[in-house]
Amino acid sequence: LAEKDTYTERHTRRVARFAVEVGEELGLSAGRLRTLAIGGLVHDIGKLSVPDAILKKPGPLDDDEYAAVREHAERGFRLLNELGGFSDAVRSLVRDHHERLDGCGYPRGLVAEQLSLDARILAVCDVYDALRSKRVYRAAWSHGQAMELLRREAGTAFDERAISPWL
Repeated sequence: LAEKDTYTERHTRRVARFAVEVGEELGLSAGRLRTLAIGGLVHDIGKLSVPDAILKKPGPLDDDEYAAVREHAERGFRLLNELGGFSDAVRSLVRDHHERLDGCGYPRGLVAEQLSLDARILAVCDVYDALRSKRVYRAAWSHGQAMELLRREAGTAFDERAISPWL
């Protein structure tokens, strides 16, 4: 992943760290913290299948390009299945990290009761880091701006428990 896209590789490391920190604040077991760490590190592995021209595009994506990016969660899940050695929980984190409580996420449109707390944590950490990161197409958001968005969407898109440790 680092050879394909250094931003994504660094992003996955930060997301893994944030997810473990949130999990610790919530009192999760050592086993679940390990799952969050591994899931965070590989959550974007499906981006290996996204063409560089799309992944590194210095502007807004068109509908077809966005659809290709959205496939990374399911492709990552399938890749980990093929590789073997990854727990069901880690594979689920890879597939579900873009799902939202209200069913507006992807790839499966799951709703709250269908999402593990761990997937909810990873979703928040993924969005937080993405917003805080400078991208070729936009400036990094401040901590306050990122938290404002997460708080505004708490209970709708994001689980408050995954946000509250950062307040």
